[in-house]
Amino acid sequence: MSSTAHDQAGLTCRVIDNLDAWLPLRDAWDELLQVSPESTPWQGFDFVCNWWRSLAEKLQLRIFVVERNGAPCLILPLQISRWPWLPSVPVNILEPIGSIMDVNRPRFALGHPAEDAYDCALAAVWKCRDEWHTIRIDEKLSDDAEVRYLRQFAARHELLFRLSFSHLCPYLDLRQDWQRYLAGRSSKLRKNLRTARRRLEALGSVSLRSFQQGDDMGAALDLVIDLHSRSWKRKKKVEHSQSLRYQAFFRAWLLAMAERGRARILALYCGDRAVAATVAVMDETTYYSAQIVHDGGFAACSPGTQLEALELEGLMKQQRYQRYDFLGSFLNNKLRWTDTALSTSHVFVLQPALRTRLVSWYYFQLKPYIKPRLLGLLNRLRNRP
Repeated sequence: MSSTAHDQAGLTCRVIDNLDAWLPLRDAWDELLQVSPESTPWQGFDFVCNWWRSLAEKLQLRIFVVERNGAPCLILPLQISRWPWLPSVPVNILEPIGSIMDVNRPRFALGHPAEDAYDCALAAVWKCRDEWHTIRIDEKLSDDAEVRYLRQFAARHELLFRLSFSHLCPYLDLRQDWQRYLAGRSSKLRKNLRTARRRLEALGSVSLRSFQQGDDMGAALDLVIDLHSRSWKRKKKVEHSQSLRYQAFFRAWLLAMAERGRARILALYCGDRAVAATVAVMDETTYYSAQIVHDGGFAACSPGTQLEALELEGLMKQQRYQRYDFLGSFLNNKLRWTDTALSTSHVFVLQPALRTRLVSWYYFQLKPYIKPRLLGLLNRLRNRP
């Protein structure tokens, strides 16, 4: 752990590179998260720390802690990873912990976006420039103050700054009447819901169970993991089908959230058999749909879609939360429920060198060229008679 002074009175920045020095930051971490614009539970101490303990193979910890008169006022929760496409020419990436697959809408820093605090933190990042070749952040809102500060940082040090579209993150306003909302969705969705419900009821009585307490949550998570073993996600090795280490990490985080009344598992049953489940976490105003899984043997009954409808109906009637956040993957399934979404961007700051220009070429020229053509080819193959 090192310490770096800044030329502005009262501000210093220290760099943490090990877990033991990180743990005492718990209270300050979550306090700063509360005042961070556009934060999500995925930046909370329990998520990030449990993720690091369980899944941070071959990564280096770099947490920059800016203190004002000795008290933390800004924390950069970062790691150094290795870009996988040039193994013979290492490209070290400085990015938020848990990126790029497991953390949702990561922040570069936690805390109020005061410019002098960011200047202090970025001065320390620049001092460590021999350790990284590029800074990368995904799912950033383009009008976020962090984007402006990183752009200024790049200009100040004659670095390359790149910003491009990442993907949409759909959300739904829950402050509306369910019946009027459903009437405003497509006739195809309403017909599919009715048909799927009849098919499911023909196989057994349909019921919904909610789990929120600590002991119940542990058993409910076992149910979710069992559903994974009967889901398409098992073959794709996503979420709980990745590894036992992922399951251990997610269990620790979810139970910590449940202790604070910030997590729920909702399960759909056909008779005595669970056929679908959703995992959600919450903050004061937003209900985040973290995971959904269904039994592949009941796919003809669309149990996942049935469960989503029942979940949304219950939330609209309850009027506890303002927004349902679908997060940012599997968009076709999510966009049937809403017409509103956040547009997010990739942000890169690259030190000028051949290896980083290759990174820039890959993300901003090759990948945008190939991806739509590959998706078009896959769609044509799927639709071939």
